[in-house]
Formats: sequence, structure tokens, C-alpha cells
Amino acid sequence: MKTSDNRRILEVLSVTTLASFIAGFNARLAVVGLPTIAGEIGADVWSMIWIIQGFMLGSTIFQLIIGRLTDLYGRVRLFTIGIGIFTIGALLSGLSSNPAFLIISRTVQGIGGAFLMSISITILTDNVPPSRLGTWLGVNQVAWRIGALLGLTLSGFIIDLLSWHWIFLIQVPIGVIVLFWTRIRLKEVYKPKENIFIDIKGFTFFTLSLTLSLIGLTIVGYGYRDYSYILLALSVAFLAIFVYSELKTTHPALDLRLFKIWQFSGGIISQLLYSIGFGASLTLLAIYMQSVLGYSPSETGILLVPYEASYLVFGIIGGRLSDILGFAPVNVAGLAVGSISLFLLSLAGSIPMIIFAEVILGVGTGLFVSPNTSSIMTSVPPDRRGVASSIRAVSFNVGFAISLNIAILTMTQKIPYTLASHLIVLGGILPSDSSLTIELTELGEAIKHSFLVQALIMALAIPFSISRMKKVEMNKKVIK
Repeated sequence: MKTSDNRRILEVLSVTTLASFIAGFNARLAVVGLPTIAGEIGADVWSMIWIIQGFMLGSTIFQLIIGRLTDLYGRVRLFTIGIGIFTIGALLSGLSSNPAFLIISRTVQGIGGAFLMSISITILTDNVPPSRLGTWLGVNQVAWRIGALLGLTLSGFIIDLLSWHWIFLIQVPIGVIVLFWTRIRLKEVYKPKENIFIDIKGFTFFTLSLTLSLIGLTIVGYGYRDYSYILLALSVAFLAIFVYSELKTTHPALDLRLFKIWQFSGGIISQLLYSIGFGASLTLLAIYMQSVLGYSPSETGILLVPYEASYLVFGIIGGRLSDILGFAPVNVAGLAVGSISLFLLSLAGSIPMIIFAEVILGVGTGLFVSPNTSSIMTSVPPDRRGVASSIRAVSFNVGFAISLNIAILTMTQKIPYTLASHLIVLGGILPSDSSLTIELTELGEAIKHSFLVQALIMALAIPFSISRMKKVEMNKKVIK
């Protein structure tokens, strides 16, 4: 490879690595602080969860059109806009004083985050040879983990020493730095296409379906089961209309024809199930450590570091192994190890056992994420990678959001919702007629039960990765 090509790849990698870093930093900043944030702004458990879900919702729905927008206007322009939106969302989140404004601000930040992560992978795929893509995606995953590691450790200390507002405000100068570096280092190598149709109808149907489903799952916790069933039924109806619309339109928001390629569709299904299994795990651990075991936010952040450190190491190892052995066996190993770790968390009660399970979870995640991402992105032609990246991100975000709902619903099957709110949001402040020890024990068992359900869901992804063991040649004619 020419020296100029290597220089260009390194410049691209520097930008995508910074983007991955700030995304990881943001992802973990709010996890440790959720109980504190909710208590100070008067949020209950479901409002607390929506502080995360608002970000996921904004990120997910815009993934549908980002692929087409990047194919139409170019990767770099949209990437730069995304960084700006992300930074503005962080500023608004830091200035929030009530649950509604914070959720809206996090949704804005999620929209920027959608541009940030989806386009960075597309840019990297455009510039790196397939034989080295797994390794460089692994490097980006490591950058994400370093950001996450700092996010976990810093957020707790920021909350304890300053206030929760600063865990968002600190992202503003970082966003400005990433924006500046992007403007001076990133050059467009993809030639945008003209006359690309933006599927607004499909975007609208999918947005309605996802939003109604999340709201429907949320209001179950408030006892509105009948209304929940209505919203979920409407969600399914809009999803069916969305699928029908996508199959009929010439330029769909999500090109469902890509699912004819099993290397692609199997990877998406595996990632969706993985995301549902993994999504709520760190949030549950943070709640368990603070509300059940009584640790402070700063202590909780430090106790979650073993997971991030483990992933930091195996993020690179997983990418390299996939380049040598192929993605499928590495994926299967990652899913198996991840499922075992979640099962161990369902049994763990002491900190040493939890830390051991965290390390195992980091190994599983590192072995799965970058190899699976590489297999998805290289299974489609270059001019469809923007759309493929959007579908990949949508599947991850949908799984993550559903995971949070499933976790809370599973918990509230074991412990009354009102009591759970007092224990989680108010940090153990209980009704006067309650026994602190008994109720905290019940909350702990409810959280462990959620981990067991997550382990079973993640294990469901294993058959889909096993089915991809046999190397299948990509047939690009399928989607022409």
C-alpha cells in the first residue's frame, strides 16, 4: 500500500476514533448518575429510563434516513452536522431542570449521535481495505471503550464533587474539539449520487411504530394495561404498513432487499438479540450497586471499570481474530461467553463475583461486536454501505431500548412499582411502614431475575451466528 494511502487511512482513523471516543464517553456518563439525576429533578423509574431512551429514540429513528442522506450529500458534510447537533444536545441536557426538558434534550443529542456513529463506520469502510477492516473497526471499538471507561470513572466523581449537570456540560468542549479536527482532517472520497429519493413516508411509519411501542411498554408500569395494549397494537400495525411500504417503494428508507443476503441478515438478527440481552446490563448493575449495596456514584463508576477494561483489550483481539479466523466462530464464542456472564450476574451478590462476571461480559462483547459489524458492512456493495450502516445501527438501538423496558418490566413483576421507585430513584428512602433490609433484598432479587432473562435472550442469537459458519460468497446481484 502506498505511503499516501496509509496517511489518508490514518487521518480518517483519527477522526472516526475521536467520534467513537465521544460516543462512548456520552454512553457511560449518564449510567452511573441516573438514580441521582432522577432524584434531583423529581423523576420516577420510567422517567429515569427515558433519560436513556430519549437518546436511543432520537438516534434510532434518524438512522433510517442517514444512509440515504450520506449517499446523496456525502459522508463528511453529514458527519460534521451530526457533531454539531450532538454538542448542542449535550449543552441543553446540562441546562435541564425537569424530566421533560431533559428527555427532549437527550433526544436531540441522540439525533446527533445517530449521525456520529453511523457515518463514522461508513467513512471507515469506504477508506480501509476489507482485509484490514476488522482490525480498524476493533481500534474504533477500543476508542469507544476508552471513552466509556473515562465516562464511568469521571461521571461519579463529577456528580459527587460538583453536580449531575456537569456530566453533560463537559461534553460540549469535547464536541467542539472533534468538530474542529474533522474540518481540518477529513476529506470526502465518496462521490455523492444525484436524484436519490428520501423515503419520508417510510421514515414516518417507522417513527410512529417505534415511539408507540416504547410508550406502550412504559405505561404498563403505571397500570394502564388496556391503553398499553392499544398502543402496542397500533405499533404493530404501523410496522406492517412500514414493511409493505418499503417493499413497494423504489428507494426505501430501509432496503429490505439486503436481507436476502444471509451474511447480512444473520448479522443483523444476531446483533438485535445481542442488544436486547446486553442493553440494560450496566444500568442494572449501577442501580444494584447504588440502591441495594449502598455505593456512591463515584464508587459505582470505579466498580464498573472491569467490564470496560476487559472490553478494551478484547475489542482489538476480537477484530484481529476475525481477520484471521473469519467472523462466524469469533461471533459464536462472544455470544456464548456473554450469555454465561449474564447468567453469572443473575447469581452474583458479592462484589468479587460481580467483578468476575463483568470481566467475562467484556470478553464476550469484545469478541462479538467488531467482527459482527465487519461481516455486516462487507456483505453489501459499496454504494449500499450507507444504508447497511443505518440498518445495523437501527437494530442495535431498537434492541437496546427494548432491553431497558424488558428489564424494568421484569423487575416490577417481582417488586411493586411504587416501592421500586422509592428504592431506585430516592436511594433507599422507603415508606415508613417498610423494612429497609427486606425490601432492598427483594429489589436485588428482582434485578438478578432481569439478568437471567437477558442471558436467555442473548443465547438466542447463537444459532444465527452458527448458521453463518459456512462461508457464503456475496451475491451482489440479489440487491440490484
